[in-house]
Amino acid sequence: MRSRNDFNSHAPVADPLMNDATRDKHAGMSRMHKDEHVIIIAPVGQDAEAMAVALDTEGFETQICHGLDENLRQFTDSAGALLMTEEALESAQGSLLLDALKAQPPWSELPLIILTSGGELRRAGLLDLAAAAAGTVTLLERPISTLTLLRSVQVALRSRRRQYQVRDLVTQLADLNQTLEDRVRERTVELFASNKKLKSEMGRRKGLEGEILAISDREQQRLGQELHDGLCQHLTAVAFMARSVALRLKNHRVIDAKDIEKIAQLVNDAATDTRNLSRALHRIDIDAAGFVAALEDLVDREIWKTPCRLEVKPSFHVENDAAAAQLYRIAREAVINANKHAKARQIVVELDRSGKEIVLRVIDDGVGFPDKPKLKQGLGSHIMDYRARLIGARLEIDSSKQGGTRVACYLPDVPLQSPRKGNGSQGNSRRKSLKH
Repeated sequence: MRSRNDFNSHAPVADPLMNDATRDKHAGMSRMHKDEHVIIIAPVGQDAEAMAVALDTEGFETQICHGLDENLRQFTDSAGALLMTEEALESAQGSLLLDALKAQPPWSELPLIILTSGGELRRAGLLDLAAAAAGTVTLLERPISTLTLLRSVQVALRSRRRQYQVRDLVTQLADLNQTLEDRVRERTVELFASNKKLKSEMGRRKGLEGEILAISDREQQRLGQELHDGLCQHLTAVAFMARSVALRLKNHRVIDAKDIEKIAQLVNDAATDTRNLSRALHRIDIDAAGFVAALEDLVDREIWKTPCRLEVKPSFHVENDAAAAQLYRIAREAVINANKHAKARQIVVELDRSGKEIVLRVIDDGVGFPDKPKLKQGLGSHIMDYRARLIGARLEIDSSKQGGTRVACYLPDVPLQSPRKGNGSQGNSRRKSLKH
C-alpha cells in the first residue's frame, strides 16, 4: 500500500510526516471548512489518490477529477481550490482547463496550486501559462512535505473565502440595486400618474377660471339686459307720461286721473323689477335654516318666463350650511338654464331623500337634449358639477326619450341632529316676508 507521500514520487522525500499532535492541531483548523471542495487533477501515477488521502485525513473535502471536459463548470461553481500537477497543465486537456479559468465571473479567482519538479525555466513557463488564466497561482516544487501541502491549501481556501464574501456582497449590492431600480420605477410611475393628474386638475381649474369669468360676463350681460328691457323702459314711460302731465298743467289743461294712476303703476312695476334684481344679487347668505325659504323665493320670482314650483318631501332635511349654499346655487343655475333653453311649460324643483342621500332635482318638460357629451361641455353644467364635488356630492344630468331635462344632485346624508326650536316658524315667517 502506497504512503501519503506518493505525490512526491518523482523525487525523494524531503521532510518526515507530521506527528499525531501536529496533525490533530491542523485537522481541527481545516474541519471548519469541510464544505469547500479541493479539486485534485493529477493524471500520472497515484499522485491524485495520495494527495486526496493526505487532505482527507486532515479534514479537507476533496474530489479527484479524472475528466476535465465533464467537470469544468464545477471549478467556478463550488470549488474552493484547484490542486494539480504540472503534467495535468501540460496535457492535451490543459487548454480546456485554462479556458474554464478564463471564463470565471469577475468576482472569482480560483486559487491554483501546481506541483512541479522542473527547473527555474520550467517553473517560469508554468507560472506564465497559469497566470494568464488564474489570478492566484502557487507553485510547489517537489519534493514537498505534507505540512507544506496543508499550509498551501489552507491559504488558498482562505483566499477563496474572501472571494465568496465579495461574491455575496456583489450579489447583495445587485439585489439592492434591483430593488432600488424597481422602487424608482414604481415611484416614477406614481409620479407620472400624479403629475398627469395634477396637470389635468390644473387644466380643469384653469377652465373653471375661464368659465367663472364667462359667467361673470354672462351675468353682467343678463343684468344689463334686464335693466334695459325692464327697469329702463318703465322709467322711460314714467318720464314720458310725467312730461305729458307737466305740459298739460303748464297749458292749464285738464289732467286725466288715469294718467296719474298709470304713472303710479309704472313706478310700482319699476320698483318690483328693482326688488327682484336686488334679491337675485344678494342671495349669497344661504344657510341650512333658510334653504327651503330661499328656494321658495327663487321659484316665486316674476322674472321667470316659465312657471316654477317647489316640491319638498317630508323626508328631506339638510343641516350643513355650506352644503345648503351650494345646493341653492346648483338649483338656481339649473332653473336659469331651463328658462333660457328648455322651452318648457313648467319647471319643478324637488327636494327629496333617497336611502342615505339628500336629493335635489330640477326637472323641466322642455325639448331636452340629443347629445349628452355636447351638453356636458356647457358652461353651466361644469359649474354645477364643480359645486357638487365641493360638498362631496355627485351631479347627474339626463334627458328622457320623451324630452325634458333632469338635473339631480345626490348629497350623502349626515346623522341628523335634533332641529332647533323655532326653525319651522322662522322659515314660514321668512317665506311670508319674502313673498311680501
